[in-house]
Amino acid sequence: MSAILIVKFCSLMLWCYAAVLTVAWFRAVGAEDQKTHVGHFVGLMGVFVPLSSLLVFSVFAGAMLGLPSIIPILAVVLPAGLVIGLQLEVSRICLSSERMELIRLGCTLCLTMAVLAWRGGI
Repeated sequence: MSAILIVKFCSLMLWCYAAVLTVAWFRAVGAEDQKTHVGHFVGLMGVFVPLSSLLVFSVFAGAMLGLPSIIPILAVVLPAGLVIGLQLEVSRICLSSERMELIRLGCTLCLTMAVLAWRGGI
């Protein structure tokens, strides 16, 4: 297994986990009072934008320092920032149990396998 395949698989897993967390975020915000929806979106952007900017900036700083293969690293760093931001906001809005996290992980794995089956492999 080559390094590119590992990066592609990690990126796919992170994008699928981000999709599952997006659904969880919409469900949590939908359960809240309608007056707080804009505030929750602003809170999500307040976490996501600085975090992703910092991650992308660190990759570009690595490129300026001469580290090789910046694009594969960026393919993992950007969805990782999205996942961290969504996870922070979902855990802030609603309390989730260990069982709920296992269900999200199972949904992520099922979604990843569905995408792999649809695409015919990585």
